[in-house]
Amino acid sequence: MEEVTVAILAGGNSKRFGSEKALAKFQGMPLVSHMVNIARRLSSEVIIVVSDENQEAALHGIVKSAKIVVDPPENQKCALVGALTAFEFTSTTYTLLLPIDSPLSSVELLSVIIGMSPGHGAVVPSWPSGYIEPLHSVYLAEHAYYHGFKVMEKGLRRMSDMLDALQNVLFVSTETLKQFDQDLSTFVNFNTPKDLMIAEREMSKRKKH
Repeated sequence: MEEVTVAILAGGNSKRFGSEKALAKFQGMPLVSHMVNIARRLSSEVIIVVSDENQEAALHGIVKSAKIVVDPPENQKCALVGALTAFEFTSTTYTLLLPIDSPLSSVELLSVIIGMSPGHGAVVPSWPSGYIEPLHSVYLAEHAYYHGFKVMEKGLRRMSDMLDALQNVLFVSTETLKQFDQDLSTFVNFNTPKDLMIAEREMSKRKKH
């Protein structure tokens, strides 16, 4: 699937997590390694976006098979800034964004989203409540880069603000996506060390049964 670059957003302050989230261990392996392994099954074009040179240095010793790129130093840390950096450094027409903390992501589900991308400005999973998953979405990179910058110039910082400005956005119901990931584990994020511990226990229980 060389038509897509997979960009893992590993920046941010990790305030709720309390330490560098990308380096946190899950099933004996750093989260960043889990995410790179997922990304590699989707494309050979993989980049990791970090907020500063300290994060870049921390990941260099771990990540050998993906390019690490750094957000502009003058920008505040937020997902939209990371997304724009990803679009800037992408080497393909489309970019799949992934967060650093969703190691249960289904390659099959993500492949389906990628497959829907031609002809759309973005393909975005959407829950029945109306909540969307902009960090498990595919974007027409140049289109999103242009409109994302316009949005930031207006002082807006949410991914949803950028999506409002894009053309031909396809929202895909998570109910439909259940056929590719029954539990929708793709969208499970680990925001605290406790979340990781609970997930580890659940995985252990499943293996015993």
